[in-house]
Amino acid sequence: MSREKSLLERLREPDAQLGRSIHENTNRLAESVMVNLRHLLNSRHGIAPIRADYGIPDLSEVIHDFPDAIAAMRKSIKVAIEKYEPRLRRVAIKHVATPEDPLGLHFEITGELVTEGERASVWIETRIDGSGAVQVHG
Repeated sequence: MSREKSLLERLREPDAQLGRSIHENTNRLAESVMVNLRHLLNSRHGIAPIRADYGIPDLSEVIHDFPDAIAAMRKSIKVAIEKYEPRLRRVAIKHVATPEDPLGLHFEITGELVTEGERASVWIETRIDGSGAVQVHG
């Protein structure tokens, strides 16, 4: 199915279309969504000239409003995912306090993959470190 890979993934790997199937591969879809989220959440507003709102704000832009920065970053992540990853729905973002890492922001992302048949929930852990880099694990 075309939803298993993003458009950019299909353009980068045109020969991969040889193994097409009429059945959707949920694992391949989930991995493609994770790859896209890594790109999206590690991009900063203004990096894509055609879409200035692609990505999330630079941490340095919101950190001065701490602790309100947590809510602002949570909302920015949710808006970015809802706008730029249509293969996820019912997205929820939860801040996770981590006293052992006071300089990082940790969020849990939950949602559902948009699939043809089965319901597939996803759980993704993100960590934004002091430099603004985002690690995405799921």
